[in-house]
Amino acid sequence: MRKNLSLLLSIALLLSLFVMPVNGITFAKMDRNEYPLSPKTKEAVEAGLVNLDGTMPIITDPDAFEAKYGKLTSLIVNTPERVLPIEELVMVKRWEEETGVRFDWQPIPLDGSTEKISLILAGGEELPDIFWNFGDGRSDATVITYLDQDVFLPTEDLIKAFCPTLVDIFNDNEKYLLEATAPNGHMYGFPYIEEMYGLVLTPGPFLINKAWLDKLGLEVPTTVDEFTNALKAFRDAEDLNGNGIDDEIPMATIFGSEDTFGSYDAFYRFTGAFGEADSYCGGNRFADHMRLIDGKVTYTALDRGFGDTAMYFHELYKEGLLNKDAFDVDAGTNYLNRELAQDIALVGAFGVWTDMEIINNDVRREYIPVPKLKGEKGTFGFVLNYSEMQDACNTAITTDCEFPEIIAAFVEYLISDPALSVQSNWGAVGYNYYLADDGVLRFDLDEKGDIIPVEPYTSFGTMRVNTTTCRGSMIVLNEYYDTVAEYTYDAKTLLEGQHVNGKKEDLETYDTLPKIMLTTSEQSAVARIYDALANTVDRYVVHWVLNGDVEETWDTYISEMQSAGVEQIVSIYQDAIDRIK
Repeated sequence: MRKNLSLLLSIALLLSLFVMPVNGITFAKMDRNEYPLSPKTKEAVEAGLVNLDGTMPIITDPDAFEAKYGKLTSLIVNTPERVLPIEELVMVKRWEEETGVRFDWQPIPLDGSTEKISLILAGGEELPDIFWNFGDGRSDATVITYLDQDVFLPTEDLIKAFCPTLVDIFNDNEKYLLEATAPNGHMYGFPYIEEMYGLVLTPGPFLINKAWLDKLGLEVPTTVDEFTNALKAFRDAEDLNGNGIDDEIPMATIFGSEDTFGSYDAFYRFTGAFGEADSYCGGNRFADHMRLIDGKVTYTALDRGFGDTAMYFHELYKEGLLNKDAFDVDAGTNYLNRELAQDIALVGAFGVWTDMEIINNDVRREYIPVPKLKGEKGTFGFVLNYSEMQDACNTAITTDCEFPEIIAAFVEYLISDPALSVQSNWGAVGYNYYLADDGVLRFDLDEKGDIIPVEPYTSFGTMRVNTTTCRGSMIVLNEYYDTVAEYTYDAKTLLEGQHVNGKKEDLETYDTLPKIMLTTSEQSAVARIYDALANTVDRYVVHWVLNGDVEETWDTYISEMQSAGVEQIVSIYQDAIDRIK
């Protein structure tokens, strides 16, 4: 039978509803002794079976606890690359040994997990004690959907009482606090934060073939005009790659690509050079084409510079400087899976998420990142509507859980030791890492800089998913690098390329939308409006690039966007931000 523990905590939670701290107000810690324990936890503490003073173990006698209460149940969305049962993962064994907390893991496959979780939540059956995760980036939307159905337990007071590390993180980063706060002022579950110097906040590197520039005696471009001239030189040179065929493509892009990190559709990179820089991100997709400008939500695809960007790409198209499949978003035919998969350089300039997408190492070395290009009204580059707090509500506690304080104490255990948190997220020592003499977790790399996998695994990724659960309520902060763990080996060149492209300036210049939680009615309205808006934007971009009639059709475009509900979606996001603040 579902237990309504929130009723027992009503006074404390009601207070939290009205004092949710933002704009410099402290998210205050609570004395553990002042927290009103749930009945079963209180009973187990008094029996000496549970310890909540912040030291380990949390469950002092796991056998006795299990004999009396059973295991805590944890539903987890399982990745297909995992071949071991969850309880046999190295890090899971370590967690159990150090905390005494034994979970009854209930894995469900990633494929179809959204539907499965919906059936569980809507079925009225007994719930697991916690949902460890909901699939990448899905936690807040799932929790909000069932906000009024007494399914998930508010956690802000649990955090204040039992998670001092997380309290400090919220106080240090107000944006995370905003993003973790539901429309009713409560928090649900615990966040997953993976900071990597802002890696996921801007697109991957935009590259140009330096070997081709050198053959033509050209300098690396620093302006949009110089970049365009370089593309024309690539077109006219004939056989720059030396294969005896005039098959070079000056520039490749994928119009309408909705990749999470905005790397492949070059259109959006150039909008800031002609007007207001656009913003989008598959990981926060309903907030596409919106930014905060002077504190106000603004739909940047309505900026006239958006049309001027389309005219620039029309000129590239008309001059034969773009790939012929630029309008084909099919994964099997785009440049990532065709031109970049060859043993010879075929493209002069393009965007990637990581340069590893160029499969030939020798070809990869021909490319360098393009410096921030200056245009008519600004520079190219933009910031994604995304967050390094990639999930707000992982390890969400259900109202069937009789021991919510144990879950909160377990989360604090995971995040309070940076080395443990890093391994819990990315993989264990002995597999993904070794502990170096300087005390830093480092990668075991071969002479080419590639990680040496431990059998039977073949890669960093397969070792990761078979030594830890990966995404849960782990936290990795920028300050851990070089002192606790080496920066992720396969992301170093990615980050370096981003910085050449102008990452630092972009992050300092542009304000994006927080990845805030909307009410169910707001979600429904946004979902209803979004597709019509996004399809209109994409349709006009393609039309303008092909036909170049921006001047003649701009007013019609604006009228269609207004009819599709652009003012309503802006208002919804503005109201949500104002409400949380």
